[in-house]
Amino acid sequence: MHRTVREPEGDATARPSTSGDAPGRRGSPRRGPGILLAAGAAAVAVVLAGAGAALADPGATVVERWTPLRADSSAPPVASTFAAPNDVHVDADGSVLVADFAGNGVLRRSADGVWSVVAPFGTGPRDMWNPSALATTADGRVLVAEAGRPALATVDPGTGDVARQGAPPVRGQVSGLAVDGATVFAAVPGSGALWTAPLGSDTWTTVDGPWRDPSGVALSDDGRVLTVADAGVDDVWQVDRTTGSAVSLGFPGEPGSTLRGVAVDHGDVFVVDNGEGRVWARVQGSWRVAVSTAPDGSPLVNPTGVGVEADRSLVVADYNRQRIVTAASSGRVVPAPTAAPTSVPTDTPTTTTPDDEPTTAPPVDATSRPSASPSASPSGSAAVEPTTSTTAGAGPAGAAPPGSGPMRTGPTRTAPTDGPDHARALAWTGSTPVVPALAVAGLLLLLGTAGVAARRRRA
Repeated sequence: MHRTVREPEGDATARPSTSGDAPGRRGSPRRGPGILLAAGAAAVAVVLAGAGAALADPGATVVERWTPLRADSSAPPVASTFAAPNDVHVDADGSVLVADFAGNGVLRRSADGVWSVVAPFGTGPRDMWNPSALATTADGRVLVAEAGRPALATVDPGTGDVARQGAPPVRGQVSGLAVDGATVFAAVPGSGALWTAPLGSDTWTTVDGPWRDPSGVALSDDGRVLTVADAGVDDVWQVDRTTGSAVSLGFPGEPGSTLRGVAVDHGDVFVVDNGEGRVWARVQGSWRVAVSTAPDGSPLVNPTGVGVEADRSLVVADYNRQRIVTAASSGRVVPAPTAAPTSVPTDTPTTTTPDDEPTTAPPVDATSRPSASPSASPSGSAAVEPTTSTTAGAGPAGAAPPGSGPMRTGPTRTAPTDGPDHARALAWTGSTPVVPALAVAGLLLLLGTAGVAARRRRA
């Protein structure tokens, strides 16, 4: 039987057709793959554009960070506790020297962690009476500022022999020392000047510079650039000793900042903010907080000194916590080669002259003379009751470190776990390789859309 099938009325383009090139077709599924391919290509373009922007952004680089790994509140077997660690210095052999202002004298932590006594605390000819600052000479001798005498002692670690010279002729205690050959530089907070003298000489003169009240001093590896922490204006200065030109490094600071010790390494600068309880790092021209806590999360309280080890670990004298905190570096970031490097600061010298007079003499004098058998905390010293605890908390009330202004009070400040450049760590070679991950995701997206298109063609 023959059956006639009626065509549906209306637009003829609505009926199916086996012809692949019938004109006037609308809503054909054959256009779907093209749309998917276009969308995939657009997505890849966006991904690659973002990757290019991340690579082109000078901030999207690996950021060096420091992680607190240890907090020493004692130095077994030579000291059961620190009384008031006021300064630290990293020697050329990798050992760490500690000046314990109110007890123990000068101690050494070798590169393998073994503690020993360089010079004991006391008033004898070979003892250190209130050591407040440290440095070492090229031949390995240890230079110690003794606030109790006052004097600068040069100690031979091998023989224990001690030679002394007078301290700078001002009221106050040396908080920073640097040595270049036979020349000594000393920072004395409250004096309003940076002091210098030949090693072994009692003749001190002042160093010209824009600072108001130097509180820390360090020298570049070649001895050409002098870096000075200025507690008077809370800034850091660098001076070319050859030309005399000086520049400000523009320390960001905060209302409670009071700068203290300073150290340099490969052109980078590390400075202690005694008031805010932090150590700041200026790496490749940018400031960020490097260390603000111990490994247990407890904050630094009136830190006074900082040193840099060969692996870029930072060693911090946490004065009112009575401990030495060591923070490991994630690794120094080597910048891309540019023009021939120079240690001479390139910023335009700051010509502003401070208007105010230098601060008055520090409120904390050298301690009274210890008894014949000095205790861990001499009478009248700035030390607090010793403790070996490194747990989190408010910490001992303590006193201001020697040579500093009044200790700031107020709520305990919890420092950020990392610096302000956290987002910039997400770079090509950072801990989270975002750029290559995005590129791979874009490629997979393009391949997926191409596969969908192929399957639809076959259908």
